[in-house]
Amino acid sequence: MNKFEDIFEEGRAEIEGLSVPDDLETRLRSALANRRVPRRPLQQWKLRTAVALIAFSLIAYNYDALAYYGKQFLGYDQIMNGTLKQLNELGKGQLISKSYTFKNGFILTLDGVMLDSNQLLLFSTLKDPAGKIDQGDMMPRMIIKGLAGEYMESNSTGQISANKTEIKSVTSFAPPKFFEKNLTLTVSMMDKGTMDTGNISFTLNRNTAMGYTLKKNINQTFNIDETKLHIDSILASPTKTVINGSVMNILELAEAKLSEEERFVHISQDSFDLRLYANDKELVKQGAGMSTSLQGITFNEDYDALPPDLQKLEIKLVSLSADHQVNQSFTLEPGSNNPSLSLLGQTIEIKKVYSSDGDTCITLSSEDGVVLTKVYLLIDGTRVSLNNTQDDHYDKIAEGKSGKIIHTRTLHFPGTGQNFMLDIQRMTYVKTYNETINIPVS
Repeated sequence: MNKFEDIFEEGRAEIEGLSVPDDLETRLRSALANRRVPRRPLQQWKLRTAVALIAFSLIAYNYDALAYYGKQFLGYDQIMNGTLKQLNELGKGQLISKSYTFKNGFILTLDGVMLDSNQLLLFSTLKDPAGKIDQGDMMPRMIIKGLAGEYMESNSTGQISANKTEIKSVTSFAPPKFFEKNLTLTVSMMDKGTMDTGNISFTLNRNTAMGYTLKKNINQTFNIDETKLHIDSILASPTKTVINGSVMNILELAEAKLSEEERFVHISQDSFDLRLYANDKELVKQGAGMSTSLQGITFNEDYDALPPDLQKLEIKLVSLSADHQVNQSFTLEPGSNNPSLSLLGQTIEIKKVYSSDGDTCITLSSEDGVVLTKVYLLIDGTRVSLNNTQDDHYDKIAEGKSGKIIHTRTLHFPGTGQNFMLDIQRMTYVKTYNETINIPVS
């Protein structure tokens, strides 16, 4: 116990011997003055709110500018459809920014390209510093060259600027083969009888390509009277949707040639009304094409891109204008008292039969789309061929909500006589079908 008391006394003596430094107060004041006082949570919240409000105001005020600079290609809004505008705003496509100057001072700039499985779109600007770009046909001819050969332009849309100094154009080409990388745009312009040709080389960045969204082999046929309309396939991509088909394959075409069958002579791209519906909404038609080759008579129909939330897809054949056998003869009298002719459900009104300058003329009218494709006139028992058709005019007749168009024309046959018989062997007319092919989308 005495030992512990001795230790305690020694410690107390040491504490009592301690003295406060003379500069302690100065040190403490200096330390407190330099100490950072933390803000209260409420003050931090107010500061953050103020910063957020300032940022929101700046973004709202400059929204159009931010959206403008988010686009890949500038100045093309007026010639883009809604689909291309959306892709452009998403920054799709590849910038090129290369130019060629023609000898006449015109400058063609390849601004960029947009590629998917259906087409290569070329965005270009043609400038004329003199401001006379609207005088004459100054649009250059364009061809894209690659390892696999040449890619020709299929269609183009453009617009002249208000000051007449430039034309912005969007031109469609077939998509280059998958192995194509280094391409050359060859541009040619005729000026004062001399062709000026230049090249713009560019490397295709396939990392910017968009591929396809739907690819289906359909292999179904619309069987309509004497005609078969084959629907082969559909290929949808971000820029457009393409339906490929044929009116006759190569075997059917050869058979028709051997039999001298004429029902396909008047088949053209305008002969049929083919529509595409996605989710029960009709898609806008963008273009079409038809050709005769070793594959037969083939066609393509181009439509707008499919919606992203695709649930239902249909191809509808609304109507078809086809050539049909008639093989009927009708007695006609000179003057305007001939009765109407009824042929395969179509009505042809005989307006007048008369002679003019050594010809026998027959003025008749029918609904637009009705064409007498093989017709003769027997004059006093002698059959003569149609010379020409003149005085075509069209009149719109109100009928229901839409009305109809009446086509009036005059047929000229060489020679005159007393007795006439109109021999109609073939006739083309439009027939409504409204048949549908459903396409699985899963």
